[in-house]
Amino acid sequence: MAIERYDAKLSTCKRKQHGIFYTPVEVVRYLLQATAPSGPVADISCGDGAFLEEAARAGHMVMGIDQDADALACAQDSLSRIAEAKWHLHNGDGLQPDLPQVPDVVLGNPPYLEAKKTDASLKDHCKKLFPEITRGAFDIFICFLQAGLDLLPPGGRLGYIIPNKFFISDYARPLREHLLRETTIEQIIDVSDLPTFRDAAVYPVMLIIKKIPPTPGHCVRTGQVSDLAQLEQLSFPTAEIQQALWEKTSRSIFWLPPIDDTERVLVDRLLADERAHPLGEYLDIRWTISFHRTGLRELFIFPAPTGKFPRKLLGGKSFHGNADVRRYRTDWSGWWIDFDELRAKELKNQFPPAALFSGEKLLIAQNARRIIATLDRADYACKDTFLVGRSNIFSPPLPFILALLNSALLSFLYSVIFKATHVGGAYLHYLGCYLVDLPIRLPADYAPFCSIVERMLDEGTTETEREQLDTELDELIFELYDLNAIERALVRQTVPYSWGAAGGRKGVWRAEENL
Repeated sequence: MAIERYDAKLSTCKRKQHGIFYTPVEVVRYLLQATAPSGPVADISCGDGAFLEEAARAGHMVMGIDQDADALACAQDSLSRIAEAKWHLHNGDGLQPDLPQVPDVVLGNPPYLEAKKTDASLKDHCKKLFPEITRGAFDIFICFLQAGLDLLPPGGRLGYIIPNKFFISDYARPLREHLLRETTIEQIIDVSDLPTFRDAAVYPVMLIIKKIPPTPGHCVRTGQVSDLAQLEQLSFPTAEIQQALWEKTSRSIFWLPPIDDTERVLVDRLLADERAHPLGEYLDIRWTISFHRTGLRELFIFPAPTGKFPRKLLGGKSFHGNADVRRYRTDWSGWWIDFDELRAKELKNQFPPAALFSGEKLLIAQNARRIIATLDRADYACKDTFLVGRSNIFSPPLPFILALLNSALLSFLYSVIFKATHVGGAYLHYLGCYLVDLPIRLPADYAPFCSIVERMLDEGTTETEREQLDTELDELIFELYDLNAIERALVRQTVPYSWGAAGGRKGVWRAEENL
């Protein structure tokens, strides 16, 4: 008779509060098979023992640690039902594992809990144990990943379920760099489409690594699973990518190659393009106005000109401020900011320099279904819903860069390389530290691009005309990057067409509603 797992019985609220998510048995069995243990198996955040139970049934000595005594009691009950099972359970701290033997394999689904949701004492504990990797707003799963690696002997394997934000997060960069140098990453399988993980507010992957440095040319097996039956039958689509390619990115970012052959060939070619240079060589992308404490926003942002230094502000509404910027246009919702830099500094909430918002600049929405940008010549100030891009002495004309950013091609590429920036639904998070890596080709003549962009920016251009101009621009960019007919069709199908769509949430909240 099947036994309902302990973590599956917990309320959604409690599971999210403690970062606990039920692990399907099919996932457990896949990780056990992929790590192929020949000796003891350990789980240092074992919960009710899902991994340990399967390993014990396969004849392995198992060892588990967890701080939840009730969950551990369930694990003990499950293991006691297995004839001749050999096991050791310990109610304690998995980040400081005390085990009777060195494990051959470490398996687990560690808790996912961001630093801002973590108890202060636990954060301090993590920082003392792992000072090299606990930076910024870290998630404690990286501490369990490091602790699991530390347990293993050379040649041992680790199989974990972790959020894919590990691939791109700045706080995880030191650990990514360590993995790339010192371990062989054998598999990364995307399981975020499985129903079990849909309410986890994260996008989980299975990570399987061997604790030995990689051989030259080593390729990582990647895959995508949408149904548990695919795992059982080993029938899901896969691809490969050289581990060394991840080391060549500016932040040691992990990205999974597309499963589709046409997509994969296109992405590989774009990233290896010797004629292209990173966007960061031409555009200085800057963070804008943030308020770091509750109540500060109301001291500076108003629905009418107020204070010593009133200035028009984009993104002024608390939440839902994305709609002020659309592709090739602004739709100012009427908010103002008192740009009083001295007062902001006195309140320990320093503003960026006022010069950042003066003169011609690009505005880029942070959260959107595709890259959404426009050219600002009206000196708007911007809240941190948006990024500001300013040209440097090496830059081509800003209208040309705007055309590339708003193109279907660069949105397609960003969605592949930075898929782990998903913030919910089809929305991606567009940040300067990722945008700067996009490959930029320069044409022999900027005029055709800039001419169309100026017509797109013209408020007198009709929606029908904009759609046609948008298509013309995409065709120019496809030609610039040498895309064939099949690749062009693929990009058009992949990127949502949203000429009139706002950068983020539905609706525009206008300042006059607050008067």
